[in-house]
Amino acid sequence: HGCISSLEASVGADTSARAHEVWFVRCTSRSSFRYSRWRPRLQTKCRRQHHPPTPRHACFTRSCSSRHRDSTRFAYPPDTMVSAFASRRALGRVADVFHRGTKSSSSSAPLGFRGMKPPASSWASANSFSATPVVADPPGVGLFEFRVTSVHPKSFQSFTDACVSHAATRRRVEPGFLGSWRTNVGGDLFELVEMIHHKCNDSRDSALATMQKDPAWRVFTELTAPMLQKQSSEMFLPAVKCLEVAGGETDAMLRIKNLSTAPAKTPPGVFELRTYQLELGYNPIPKLIELMAHGLPSKLASDQKKKGTLVGMFFSDVGRLNRFVEIWRYETNADHILVREAARGASKWRETIGQIAPMVQMFDTKLCVPTEFSPIQ
Repeated sequence: HGCISSLEASVGADTSARAHEVWFVRCTSRSSFRYSRWRPRLQTKCRRQHHPPTPRHACFTRSCSSRHRDSTRFAYPPDTMVSAFASRRALGRVADVFHRGTKSSSSSAPLGFRGMKPPASSWASANSFSATPVVADPPGVGLFEFRVTSVHPKSFQSFTDACVSHAATRRRVEPGFLGSWRTNVGGDLFELVEMIHHKCNDSRDSALATMQKDPAWRVFTELTAPMLQKQSSEMFLPAVKCLEVAGGETDAMLRIKNLSTAPAKTPPGVFELRTYQLELGYNPIPKLIELMAHGLPSKLASDQKKKGTLVGMFFSDVGRLNRFVEIWRYETNADHILVREAARGASKWRETIGQIAPMVQMFDTKLCVPTEFSPIQ
């Protein structure tokens, strides 16, 4: 057996899956390999074509997790009569490709590629993946990571207590942490939604590497890891044009931080997270932003008592694409109802919603409360 690669999810998927592995397996029609349900088909085809069963290779992918059951997907090559020679040749090419990612092409072959080493002098040694310079992301408005954590119901209080006791550590190792909310109605009651700002993808990778090496943070992760059911991460970009017409700070990160440094309010506010899933294509998100920028002033003007505050508007960049998220803050649940009813009387806003509706495949809204350790309350 030979493991070709092992990858860990970083962003855009369930980050609790520790590894995704790709394996090559050499087997015959008489193999005792666990996927023996293909054996009769192989033997039948071998007899029909008057060929003896030949050694061949199969491939399967495996997703491994410390908290979930492993999932495995298995597949033979498209041609069930691939010869042993062709299989070895293809496998040798794959081995050579993966050797290009090492610092030295003369290192020993990985497990499963016995006797298949790339040439001593090859293009790969001069063009190693590890020697490729890292190109920094272009400067811009930054990235906003939405991290969703599902906690075991019986451990939820213990988890939040641990987060509160390690809040100072988190502020030190993750300065981009902007907010954390717990669903109150409209979703999973034992789910936390967190928002973290990053200057670029490189700065995010650097911050994660620093956090993993920090002793105090390692204590926190080791304490809370058994309490988690699932954790996912997606990256969003701010809808700057919508913030410009809404008034106030146009930088999404500064806008949220200004709300975080406002005088403490008792009790904490109510946050509404509105999510639009748009149809596939390049145009829906730009079109929605244009329509929002046209109708948003009408909605804001309808809230004459200023009961609602726009925290931010974002659209997905990595993860489930063509998603648009609005975050609003209200003093109470009653204020949320008053603002919503007032918006229904705004003619331009109603017109905007009518133009947006044909593009929307799903619309979801939920009311959340900030956690005790959330910077924004």
